[in-house]
Amino acid sequence: MFQNTIISDELSLNKFFKQLNFDLYLTKPQLSHLESIMEAMISKGFNGKVSDIAELAPARHRTSITRFLSNSSWDEKLLERSLKSYIVELIWTRSRETKQPIYFIIDDTISEKTKPSSKAINTIEKCSFHNSHLKGKNVYGHQILVSLLSCDGLVLPYSIDIYDKEAMSKIKLTQNLIATLPRPENKGFVLCDSWYSCKDIFNSSEKAGYSFIGALKTNRVIFPEGHERLGIKLHQFATSLNIEDFDLVTVKDTQYYIYNYVGDLKDRNNVSIILSYPKDAFQKDKALKAFISLDTTLNPLDILTQYTDRWAIEPFFRDCKTYLGLDGYQVRSEKSINRYLIIMLVNYTYCKMYSKDSYHFNTGYKAAKKKLEKSKVIYIYEAAASGTPIEEIFESLKIAC
Repeated sequence: MFQNTIISDELSLNKFFKQLNFDLYLTKPQLSHLESIMEAMISKGFNGKVSDIAELAPARHRTSITRFLSNSSWDEKLLERSLKSYIVELIWTRSRETKQPIYFIIDDTISEKTKPSSKAINTIEKCSFHNSHLKGKNVYGHQILVSLLSCDGLVLPYSIDIYDKEAMSKIKLTQNLIATLPRPENKGFVLCDSWYSCKDIFNSSEKAGYSFIGALKTNRVIFPEGHERLGIKLHQFATSLNIEDFDLVTVKDTQYYIYNYVGDLKDRNNVSIILSYPKDAFQKDKALKAFISLDTTLNPLDILTQYTDRWAIEPFFRDCKTYLGLDGYQVRSEKSINRYLIIMLVNYTYCKMYSKDSYHFNTGYKAAKKKLEKSKVIYIYEAAASGTPIEEIFESLKIAC
């Protein structure tokens, strides 16, 4: 916004863009537009309106921001590739230094939109109906697939894609993403919910050099002793066990009864499956949860503890929806939406890095926002000291009469 007033030892957006090599892919005017959009996101809880960007960014008109997102000649795939390389370098360096495993976490969320009327001319592209687990019904909007990379507490975004059911399944899209990952130098795990716990993802994970830990639907069939020929569903098998067959363990300050089955799953041999009940809900309806690990050498408590790292994606969704417009973006063309989502990932990463050693989004977001507020005050002070007419200052700040 006011680049000349940024304190030199802070991570300015210009410095961050150079770290990402964005100056190789964007012209100076395009970098200026990108900076304006990111500063508008940081300046207040952003709801995704282009008009907000124009209002908050000096010398930026709404139509110029719209053109930058929809028609400007830059390749968002190059920015995405550069961001991925930056993230991979940070995570793999962390793994080398700490000897800790790398986690690839994937999940999806819905950005709900208002269903257009039959007379609407300019509808938001790629919207359709999707099942919302939160609302328990189908809702209209975009289903967005997100992946994160995590190591030793450092969690950073890797990819964001609009799911298009007519083009590719979520399973195939996930397989493609896993295939882009470098092999982990120590251990690596793919962490997913039950939707992604399937043969294709198991095989893709192993091919890429990763093991797999995920939730598992309780209607999956296993083949324990006495059920070798036809098998038995997990929820049926769980009810055949006694409480003495379970161990009481503590995971993240909560106690669970767990049972470890090591054997064959339908479509997959030799896996470790954990059956789990909360301590106060043993064998109660819908209380059973199941988890799977392809690595049978892990003890059950390690499997459950490592699976909890998957929940890092929930704060990501919350922060992006609250502060960066993931729920409220109003750009309409597919190209504009994809560009907006990539910029959102860049901004999320910037806030993480701005927090310095904590790598905490909210810390970085608040610090970056305070920096912008200080920059605005310094600009006013320096402009007044240099004799700039007050009307010119008002016009620059877009508060002229």
